[in-house]
Amino acid sequence: MPVPFPTCHWIAAVCLTACLFMPSVETPAAFQPDVVAMVNGQRITDENVKQALAMRGILQDSSADTYSTMLDRLVERSLIRQFLRSRSVTAPKSQLESQMKVVDRILAQEGSPEAALEKLQITRKDLEDELALSLAWQRYVRQVVTEEQLRTHFDKNRTRLDGTKVTASQIFLALPKDASSADAEQKRKQLDALRQKIAAGELTFAEAARKHSESPSAENGGKIGTFAYTGQMPKEIAEAAFSTEESSISEPFRSQYGVHLLHIDEVISGQLSLEDARPQIFRHFENQLWRDTVERLNSGGTVRILGR
Repeated sequence: MPVPFPTCHWIAAVCLTACLFMPSVETPAAFQPDVVAMVNGQRITDENVKQALAMRGILQDSSADTYSTMLDRLVERSLIRQFLRSRSVTAPKSQLESQMKVVDRILAQEGSPEAALEKLQITRKDLEDELALSLAWQRYVRQVVTEEQLRTHFDKNRTRLDGTKVTASQIFLALPKDASSADAEQKRKQLDALRQKIAAGELTFAEAARKHSESPSAENGGKIGTFAYTGQMPKEIAEAAFSTEESSISEPFRSQYGVHLLHIDEVISGQLSLEDARPQIFRHFENQLWRDTVERLNSGGTVRILGR
């Protein structure tokens, strides 16, 4: 599942580089050809979806699955836009103006802002609408999330939020992208057997890594360095590392690259407070509430995706 709702600065950047820009999908009630979805009376057309695919540079090579995923994302944005409107939640004017100034500065680097927008096949209003949706959603989340919820989340996930770092080593067995579940299970069993041998004292983790790991880190006993929970390692590795105690070995786990086994060499405690982590915690709730709200609106409203 894609990240449900990015931050404003991220939106500004991706809109202007034509990576993940989502066009406005709430078309007027007048007749629209090639309607592919109806969201509580609002139409999403084939043109809307193809425009979004084109903005990502994947229109020509897109599959039916890619088209369907993009359509689902447009449906989500339409649902959230309607939801916010029903609660009279709008983007703070000053923040929207500030974000649009960022957009204007980026466009100016391309020479002519108008030419840059024309190249992207979008208008300044399109950009403003997308940024307004992001800001309005952030405002809504800050209205409904309580201080107690923020504190509870921080306490429950302290090492992931307070700047704690871990030093880790790994044993890695590669898998091709199209590997079957059976192939992955075979690799997992190999690592589980190694884990048992290490636990029994038959060899050290470093010795096992040098002999069996298929990562470049093998020659260094599997050491992959020191890292925080976010921003440095793939999510699967970070999650396993921060779920394993110091001087312990994780269970084998799979990532998009293959199957891993981690040893946590050291845990370095962080010093960040709830106040320091507040922006990151709000991003968590923005994503969680987005998913929950879309699911609720999908079950309670009228969404028809034609052809499914």
